[in-house]
Amino acid sequence: MRKRRTTFTDEEKMAAVDEYITGRRRAQDIAKEMGVPQGYLYKWKVQFDEKAKGARAEELESLGHSRSEARKIQSLEDEIEEYKKKVAEQSLIIDLLKKLQTPKASQSESELSGLIRTSKNLNRNGGPAK
Repeated sequence: MRKRRTTFTDEEKMAAVDEYITGRRRAQDIAKEMGVPQGYLYKWKVQFDEKAKGARAEELESLGHSRSEARKIQSLEDEIEEYKKKVAEQSLIIDLLKKLQTPKASQSESELSGLIRTSKNLNRNGGPAK
């Protein structure tokens, strides 16, 4: 016997994709619950992204832009989004490097303070040991 193919509404697909995107649940868990391969979630996400891009192009055209202008605007908006992601990533890297650098700075201060204490002790005792 053939297994009956399950169809999902756009709302169900969107809810599943939203849970995955927001990180509330893993794709594997969502797919298992829905009884579909994990790849379907990724496919649905791409479909919704493409649908959103098409809606944006239609919106731009309704605002009086030609089709070519709408495509150009959309490509520039996509480029800006990519730059925003890169800036956010670089900012995160910089923050992590600063956090990693801080303990080393305190370590070098402790080494320096140890050196200062040693030199003070040497001065009090009249110089290095013979």
